Amino acid sequence: ERPGVPFCEFAEAVIKNPQHNEADKDFLGRIGISIIYSYHTIQQWSKGRKVLDKLHELQVHFTNLKGLIGPERLASKCQIVNAAAEIFLKSGSLDGATWVLRESEWIINTPLWPCDRMDVLNRHNLLCSIACEYLTKNLCKQAFEVLQNLPGFQNCCDSLDVSQYSLLFNKLLDACIENKNFGVSSSVTDFMLSKNIPIDFTLIRGLITALGRSSLWLKARTYYKSALSLGCYPPLKGNLYRKLLLIPSYMSEIEMLLAIEIFLVSNASNIQSPGATSQTLQIVLKRSEEQKAQSKEDYQAAVERLIQAAHISNPKLSLKHMTMNVNMEQVYSLEHNSALKWLKENMKWAGKVWLF
Repeated sequence: ERPGVPFCEFAEAVIKNPQHNEADKDFLGRIGISIIYSYHTIQQWSKGRKVLDKLHELQVHFTNLKGLIGPERLASKCQIVNAAAEIFLKSGSLDGATWVLRESEWIINTPLWPCDRMDVLNRHNLLCSIACEYLTKNLCKQAFEVLQNLPGFQNCCDSLDVSQYSLLFNKLLDACIENKNFGVSSSVTDFMLSKNIPIDFTLIRGLITALGRSSLWLKARTYYKSALSLGCYPPLKGNLYRKLLLIPSYMSEIEMLLAIEIFLVSNASNIQSPGATSQTLQIVLKRSEEQKAQSKEDYQAAVERLIQAAHISNPKLSLKHMTMNVNMEQVYSLEHNSALKWLKENMKWAGKVWLF
């Protein structure tokens, strides 16, 4: 209960001895682990923090050591790191908690350092707490580093179903998009796709739109293709080669343009063939089943987005209003010369991107 931490003075004295060696530092580390355990057990976070700070200052790499006495002498590396990281977290040092985890190379379970299921559960809870703290501070990059090391992403825990982390990763992705942090947004999305973590369709659509509006077209197109394969949008097959494109009215102008690009590439041979001027490429602005009661204003806004999509295309595309069909949906034709010009200037890269 005394305010001081005698270990710190002791460790300082040992290191100041000119004859100290690495064995002495390892001995200090093992004593330190035992003391950390004691403070962790009685929740003396500030005292535990002083011990950890001193070990860090003296460059004692305790995460590779075992405790000297008591149950910590048999503790797993995961358990030791969990205790140290929790002390940092409870004493208000997010960076300290992350430093301990990095120092241990985020190891959870290995043949050399086996741990039990409770250690894994504690690591899961600890990492989730750290990541959520980073997110409250809008530190998305740091939160992503932590979440990438959750149990299940390492060989030792590959039996875990990582889809359970969908809510956490989508929360992170939402924060990245909100803060226009497109570098981390892309990294998070790539990671989720590679690990088959379900992505909220609203978020990936928002990312595609934000990337396009920021002229980051390469990434926007990449994620649009991924979103298509995930079922985020109605399937394209069956209509593209009939010279008919159905565009859902809920799409942003960026999504609409990308859909039109696929439409153009799919019909390139027809558009570029002699006598193609007599053929009509039609675009229907669809009302979805859920939007039958869609207000006139909302649908008109969708019409304006479609026109905007044609205008932001490079080169611009020309749409001509044709009619309104029986479902009260606007039907447009894509002017042939503008489509031909777009293909002439873009087909070299567009063919590689959009030919599935």
